[in-house]
Amino acid sequence: MIAASSLRRASLAAVLFLAATAAQAAIVLQITVSSERLNPADAPVAQTAVLGKRYLSVRDGKRMTVVDFAARQRYSIDTASATYEQESLFAVVAERAASMRQRKDVAVLTPQQGDQAVIWSLAGQPLLKIGLARQPVSDDDARAFAQFLRYTWHVHPLVLDMLAGGRQIPHEFALYQRDAAGSIVRHFHIHSFTADVPETDPLSGYRPLALSASAPLLERLLEQATRLQALGPETHATMRAQADQVFAAQHTFEAFLMMLEDNLSTGALVEHLSREQLLAMQASEPIQQLLRALSAKDLEIIEEGLASVQALRAQLGPEQPMLAFFEAGLRGKLGQWPEAQVLYLQVLQVKPHLAAAYKELGDALYAQGHMPDAWRSWDAGRALAPTHRVFKSVDALEKSLLKQYPAFF
Repeated sequence: MIAASSLRRASLAAVLFLAATAAQAAIVLQITVSSERLNPADAPVAQTAVLGKRYLSVRDGKRMTVVDFAARQRYSIDTASATYEQESLFAVVAERAASMRQRKDVAVLTPQQGDQAVIWSLAGQPLLKIGLARQPVSDDDARAFAQFLRYTWHVHPLVLDMLAGGRQIPHEFALYQRDAAGSIVRHFHIHSFTADVPETDPLSGYRPLALSASAPLLERLLEQATRLQALGPETHATMRAQADQVFAAQHTFEAFLMMLEDNLSTGALVEHLSREQLLAMQASEPIQQLLRALSAKDLEIIEEGLASVQALRAQLGPEQPMLAFFEAGLRGKLGQWPEAQVLYLQVLQVKPHLAAAYKELGDALYAQGHMPDAWRSWDAGRALAPTHRVFKSVDALEKSLLKQYPAFF
């Protein structure tokens, strides 16, 4: 492994390709990007981009971004501290989905040939000015170049599609864009092109960023989840045996909650109940109240169910975190996502192996537009209970994103 001090001194190319043993080859580009707007002008940016088959890395000063297409993760690296943070590529796509849907039915680009460049426009507005000097590349390398622009400069998808299929990389080009400050033209000059460089591990020598003690509770719980071990197959038998003992002691509602906790942690169904247990559950008014609340669909009935669960929580006290979990679910049905999020965090502090709570917390974060944390929460839950049925909707969402936006992956 390369020492952190060496990483701080060396260029990106030297860091990535020392002692390379992988058979895959990459392209290394040295790029200068200068931007012009009316006022003020942006300072030029020097970038080194490595376009590999399985990953993309872009270095800009002391920051480096690595997009790992195999792991479907994006890493933001601080080279000075040799630490990184990561987020799911699905979260990146979900954040951009709204703007991409708005562009779904746009027309084609039209070219205007000049002496030294071609300007490509959409509905009369220029999007790309591309110089005549170009480097021939393979289809894979052209697609990798488009990915560099997609993840680094948020380029219009029509421009990306054209560059991805062009089998060439221009030496000079300009992008016409808009940002929060208004119109901007970015001029790209590729002044170094190195092909057939062996790929290596772009994260070698870096470590995950450690959280501070003052980090928000959400961050601390999600980081803690990455260090948890998945529950073994014996867990269900143990939890069910404990619930049966509580049933035998005639604490029917508490036993029912323990069975639900088993289900939401391991995915095991609540089944093989004895006749006595079934009759006791049917006679338990708290159980019937909870079931009515959880099955409610009309807004007014959901609100009544929420009040019922809150009353049950008041009776049993904070030692029953499962009721807090169910209250959070009802608040989610009412669109009270911040309140639901607070409750899920309370539950996970007490029940860190409750896989379904990570799923529901992820739903609450997703509904509020917090995509990176939503996927972190979902991934935490799936790591604890990979086959749990509760994650089917998350799996379906990812399949939908893969189908709708395959170019990102």
